[in-house]
Amino acid sequence: LFCLSQHGVEDTAAECERLGATVQTFVVDCSKREEIYSTAEKVKKEIGDVSILVNNAGVITAADLLSTQDHQIERMFEVNILAHMWTTRAFLPTMMKNNYGHIVTVASAAGHFVTSFMVAY
Repeated sequence: LFCLSQHGVEDTAAECERLGATVQTFVVDCSKREEIYSTAEKVKKEIGDVSILVNNAGVITAADLLSTQDHQIERMFEVNILAHMWTTRAFLPTMMKNNYGHIVTVASAAGHFVTSFMVAY
């Protein structure tokens, strides 16, 4: 389940295949909860149980707070926070039922240092 652009998915899939993996890709708009849930169901039907989930989706808007538009702030929360909850909720029940699985959430290093024009992020 990829929350990337189509181009990003193709590049990632090609690299994985080059390393010998079998790859199937799914493009999802991570700002849309229902799209995450419906694609997760599609993954389960076409591939089977997911035992490793890596939450790494994120978007950044670089601007001062008053220049950052409301919709940009909302999108950062939808993708950077809420999408991680929705993907986890989509796959965790099966991991619990199987008593096996791993969830890895990648957080930003931006919380460890100050960067100009990253107030909303």
